[in-house]
Amino acid sequence: MADVHDVAAAVLDATGPESPMKLQKLLYYAQAWYLAEHGEPLFDARIEAWRRGPVVPEVYVRHEGRSEVGAWEEGDPRRLTEPESAVVSSVVERYAHFSRHELSDMAHDEEPWRAARGELAESQPSSAPLSHEVMARYFRRLTSGPEEAVEEAVGSARLEGLAVPDDVVATMRAVAAGELTADEAIAREIEALRR
Repeated sequence: MADVHDVAAAVLDATGPESPMKLQKLLYYAQAWYLAEHGEPLFDARIEAWRRGPVVPEVYVRHEGRSEVGAWEEGDPRRLTEPESAVVSSVVERYAHFSRHELSDMAHDEEPWRAARGELAESQPSSAPLSHEVMARYFRRLTSGPEEAVEEAVGSARLEGLAVPDDVVATMRAVAAGELTADEAIAREIEALRR
């Protein structure tokens, strides 16, 4: 398992100077994608559901009050393993072009941050940890194949106590296979409700 400071150093080595807020979100996405791809945490530092999105307090205390972070002297990117480096590189490639505010908004829309905060308003402070299990499940779902995606959606609905009729599952499979657009599927379901 990597040290969070080595991951922070690797992120900044790849991006150049960043705002502390953006560094925090890139650490969150690195942890989330590593969990999804490898089934274990990239680093063991806690990520909390703060008002502005996921934050690693252990990193925050070292950049608090700064407007930009140019390098992370507490870490060394060369200590990361190849799989760890690959995930960090992938995350930087996928997310670094977004602004810190866009990344924060994205994280606010995602299940891991929302689940950790529960019923709290976005304006309320929180130190609740983000669940590794929720992060892994949520981000793994983003890369599921069509049949896997349908099974996960049906399973999630059933966990919530909802019944999923066979015709709805068939429609979901048709959308996942590209046989129907989402708009066509919605129109089909609306028409079925009218009958």
